[in-house]
Amino acid sequence: MNKLFIVVALCLLAVALYAQDYGYEAVGRPIQNGDVNMDGAVCFDDSVAIIFYLWGDGRELPCEDAGDVDRSGDIGVSDAILSLRHLFYGDFIQDCPIECYPVFIE
Repeated sequence: MNKLFIVVALCLLAVALYAQDYGYEAVGRPIQNGDVNMDGAVCFDDSVAIIFYLWGDGRELPCEDAGDVDRSGDIGVSDAILSLRHLFYGDFIQDCPIECYPVFIE
């Protein structure tokens, strides 16, 4: 029960943080698979970004290719689940470079 509470609390925190509108600057390097928001690390907010993309307010992903975490060819709930399993259980995600470079959004 405590683990569920912690996960729900983290989800709510991530949703609140992701609800802000951020600009993205070009980093000049390939993006790692699963690093949807292109901050240099696969972290919790990448999973939240995928969830927002699928069911949220219609915001586009900064790098859609990185959102296909399981490399199935499309972005779905399995990508968000695999990203979360990678964070919490250490599940393997393919370490293939993504050719997606961010652009600055004003």
